[in-house]
Amino acid sequence: MTEVRPAHRERLHFPQLISEGELSVVYLALLNDPVADRDSLIASGLDAELVDGAVLILRSRGMVVVGDDGSWDVPEPDIAVPAWAADTERRARGWRANASSMHQMYSAARATPVPDSGSRELHTLADIASATSTITAAASREILCIRADSRRTQQMLLDPFNSHREFFRNAHGEVVRIRAIYDPSILDLDGTLEALRERVIGGEEVRFTGPIHFSAVIVDDTAAVVEFSNIDASGAGAMVLRSKPFVAALVRLAETLWSAGMPLLAEEDSPQPETIASRDAIIVGLLAGGATDSTITRRLNISQRTVERRIRHIMDSLGATTRFQAGVEAVRQGLV
Repeated sequence: MTEVRPAHRERLHFPQLISEGELSVVYLALLNDPVADRDSLIASGLDAELVDGAVLILRSRGMVVVGDDGSWDVPEPDIAVPAWAADTERRARGWRANASSMHQMYSAARATPVPDSGSRELHTLADIASATSTITAAASREILCIRADSRRTQQMLLDPFNSHREFFRNAHGEVVRIRAIYDPSILDLDGTLEALRERVIGGEEVRFTGPIHFSAVIVDDTAAVVEFSNIDASGAGAMVLRSKPFVAALVRLAETLWSAGMPLLAEEDSPQPETIASRDAIIVGLLAGGATDSTITRRLNISQRTVERRIRHIMDSLGATTRFQAGVEAVRQGLV
């Protein structure tokens, strides 16, 4: 008789020791065999203890159903997998929302001082991401974002693992409104426009204005993360703020920028630049948002010489002597 190795016995009794990679191997084997059972998976070369432990986990996730007679049934993955993922995200939001109170309990039990609730310094991009997740998990109504063309903004937009299309929900499953004002220079980076359009599909309201000199994520008028990775790419100097006057000041700044910003239109709603009139309408809007010539060039897929010529024409038409004045005049006349 082959002796079962201790590590395998542990894995059976403690299925959490099974890695996601090992779990996916067993799940894919189940998907590939319409009549899969324990014996067939073991016959295919999978370890018996791995199969037993993995099925326990998959059963708890609703990805395998074990009948009264011991038979296995595998629900359709396009239903089972998203359902499990949604449940996992809901539970993760609950944990994040309670992280602050849990830390206070932890500190009280160990007689260690709790950090000043007014502010806490952050030192890295990872700190910023973690702190942002913590405060946004506690959101109940709205999240306001000010996004400079910073390392953190680029990281957030271009991370291939970010699901930009997903609506953000609070701990009760209700959709939280998200408004974000971006520095238009972020559009100079490949992939950011596509990511922003994905975020619009996911419910984020996007506007552009600039220049923006720092980033902030503000939650329900109660907390904010402020970061300066456009100045120091390491993320050093960022802060979590819970001071009510400071957060209120950030809200006022965000509302002012929002009022002055130009919306990002959905792709199907954007004027097509084949005609001069519609192309100039986009240029005027981007000027009002503080976009550079290179940003406008990339946005419209036309040459920089054409952009410069159209801007001169627009400035003459509006009686403006500077690009900024042209944008202001366009807003005043209701053109954007």
